[in-house]
Order: sequence, then structure tokens, then C-alpha cells
Amino acid sequence: MNMIKKFNNFDKYTKLSILVLIIGILLRLYLASIYHVAGDACWQLSNSKFVAENMKLPLFEQFGRDEPFWAPPLFHIIAAFVYIIFNNFSANAANFAVKMISPIFGSLTLVLFFFISRMLFDKKITFYALLFFTFIPLHLDYSVFSYIDGTL
Repeated sequence: MNMIKKFNNFDKYTKLSILVLIIGILLRLYLASIYHVAGDACWQLSNSKFVAENMKLPLFEQFGRDEPFWAPPLFHIIAAFVYIIFNNFSANAANFAVKMISPIFGSLTLVLFFFISRMLFDKKITFYALLFFTFIPLHLDYSVFSYIDGTL
């Protein structure tokens, strides 16, 4: 009840910004839940699964590519940690949870962008900047697919 009173006290642009945040977060979570991992995302998650199962970074193992492991390992370490935790429930739960890492980090980026914009600009500019940033296709792409770029 207290949150509803706080929400009603906000001005028009803050309410619209919160609505855009909610829609953007739900959109990212929905799109990530329905996509099938393929391409580069498959390579990234295969490396993460290797890290989870062997407790080491894949230095010279080849996962469908001729070059050795070259990516910054932060995403793989986070994904391996999530995979280890959710693998206790089932393999399907672990695979689904690992797919949700990018949308969670993308959603946190939206929230952080909102707070930083609110400190730097007025509420109207914050709303329009958040509206643009939430639905820009590049940010949606990196917030949905399991690439290392969204985490970094």
C-alpha cells in the first residue's frame, strides 16, 4: 500500500519512466525465454558449461572453432556459477537460468541508466532518453541473447 502512495506522488514523467522500465524488463525476459540458443551464444554457453563442469577456463580446448578460448571470462564465470546452482534442480532449469543472465544484466542496465539520467537531467529528458534506450534494437539484442557483451 505504501508503494502505491509513493507511486501516486510521482510526477507524470517519472510514472511514465517506471512504466517504460517495467515494459522493457518484461520484454527482455519474455524474448529470452522463447529464443533457442544458437550461433555465438551457443559457443559462449558451451564454454560456460565447460567451466562449471571442470572448474577451469578452457584455454586450448576447441568448442567448434579453430582458435583457442579468447573471450573475457567474466560472463563465463557468472554463467558457470548460475549453472552449478540450478543444475541441482535439473539440467533444463540450469539451461533456462543461464539464458536469463543477459536479460537480467540488460534490465539492470536500464535501471542504472534511469537513476543516472535522473541525477544528470530533468525528468522529461530522462523519460525520453529511457524510452529510446529501452527499445533501441542493439540493446534489445544484447540483452536477450547470451553474448558476453551485455554482461560487460
